[in-house]
Amino acid sequence: MRFITVLIRAAILGLIAMLLGSGFVYASEIDDATVFVEAFNAFQKKDYLLALEKTSQINQVFPDSPLRDLTLLLIARSSIKSGDNQLAAITINKFMDEFSDSALKSTIEEELLALGSRLKKGESLQPNKQLQEAALKIKNDRLLLERAAALKLEQEKLAKEKAERERLAFEKAESERRERERLAAEKAEKESIKTVITLLDSGSYVAAGQNGNMPIEISNRGKSSQEFLVEVSAAPEYAVSLVSAGKPDETVAQIKLAAGKTFNGKVLFRMPADKVDGHRASLTIKTISSKFSDVIQVKNTHLVASAPLVRVVAKLAKPQVAPGEQLRYRVTVLNIGSQAAQDLTVRVQLPPQLDFMNSPDLKFQKEQDGTLVFRVERIETGKLAEISLDVKVRGNSRIGEELRGRIEVLDGQLHRKDIFTTSASVVQPK
Repeated sequence: MRFITVLIRAAILGLIAMLLGSGFVYASEIDDATVFVEAFNAFQKKDYLLALEKTSQINQVFPDSPLRDLTLLLIARSSIKSGDNQLAAITINKFMDEFSDSALKSTIEEELLALGSRLKKGESLQPNKQLQEAALKIKNDRLLLERAAALKLEQEKLAKEKAERERLAFEKAESERRERERLAAEKAEKESIKTVITLLDSGSYVAAGQNGNMPIEISNRGKSSQEFLVEVSAAPEYAVSLVSAGKPDETVAQIKLAAGKTFNGKVLFRMPADKVDGHRASLTIKTISSKFSDVIQVKNTHLVASAPLVRVVAKLAKPQVAPGEQLRYRVTVLNIGSQAAQDLTVRVQLPPQLDFMNSPDLKFQKEQDGTLVFRVERIETGKLAEISLDVKVRGNSRIGEELRGRIEVLDGQLHRKDIFTTSASVVQPK
């Protein structure tokens, strides 16, 4: 697999060198947004090598792409899926270094973070799948032997403790024996308290800005009626609460169950609108015996956000332009989240060196400061929308000036705004 990766990289570098040597500008012939969508769709279809090829193409041809953070994440995930643990660890560490403040950190799988940590410690990560499988089998066999040995030692220890307790019980006075009997009875009673917490739809996705609920069952598997305190906890912004299935308007904090009976309820929560697609938040459900505060049952799960994830790539038709030149300015809005993006307002602020002439694709409004406002009703996941503008470079533009604009995307459904800086073009002599 590593050999194939090396060949792919060598082929891409060779192609770039050939095109640059022949005088062509390679970046004008392909588009990073389109290539990324191809890589994303390949990953969705589990074609991880193709996803790696496409993302490597983006890194080689568009090293300053505004999609670099997403590209690094896609490379890391494709690498670990295709068995290249070394590349996965290198790439996820690179993402953590370059985008330490990114909200996308909360979407990273624990396995990827573990690989990155192991690499930082100097461990060599082997990519050979057969060796990995063999190592895993050996590890599993060893764990089985260790568990068997530990179980044997524990059994021997329990047998010795039992023998010692019996010897002490025989030797001690009647008063001491009564105390041991009391403690033994209390222990037996604690051990007889058995609860099972079952979460249905655990870890399912909930749309950002929407209410969610997770059905829950709490069963008394003991031999006697028991009373429990029930705690449901998560970050305050999720407003979690527990209600009974029969009384959804009443919050439940304590339940009483006869032996063999089950409480049916729902954990209610709200997914904040500002959470990115795939954001994971911890949720803990805890039952505590009303009689014995140290008899506790805990169940942990996650609340996972589902949302659109919108990015924008905006650029002129070519990276070098001349004063007075007329050309096309393209704004590409792509959605790589798990939900369709709806009710989008795209506000385009052109570079000051450009005069707007026309937009052949969509209706628009022009504000007093020159901002162009477009409406995009819906972008499905894995799709993109394009806005084309006809513009003209002002004749008084100075040679060497950078043309860089700004795009604002307002999500009317989630009430959030994202701001993107456009790719730069440079004014050159005619």
